[in-house]
Amino acid sequence: MNKSILIVDDEPDMCWVISQIIQSQGLNFVTAYTGEDACFKLANGDFSVVFLDAKLPDMDGLDVARRAIKMKEGRPPIVLVSGYHYQDDPVVRNAIADGIIYSFLAKPFTNEEILNILNELLSKNGEGKLN
Repeated sequence: MNKSILIVDDEPDMCWVISQIIQSQGLNFVTAYTGEDACFKLANGDFSVVFLDAKLPDMDGLDVARRAIKMKEGRPPIVLVSGYHYQDDPVVRNAIADGIIYSFLAKPFTNEEILNILNELLSKNGEGKLN
């Protein structure tokens, strides 16, 4: 697989944690700390999966996801990551039902949760399984 994973979070420590899990699987990653930066990278890059924080300093994560839909065909699946929302939150359920995001990951999460989501999405994209 030659595509990268995009990690979007305004907390550098959170980007670092997710990036370490991704790197442990031999995958590449790119980070963005703002919604505008994430939108720029989504418009100009080729990503397999996006881990997107729900609350960014300049815009809401779901707004980034909505903009990504309008940017180009075949956008990568987006996993919304949040310490504010929860799995059964109507906002999250509606975003999944409307195809704005693929799934949701609550903070704090485990390495296994990240790896399970990556495995599922990479397999679904035809990019194989993790080691």
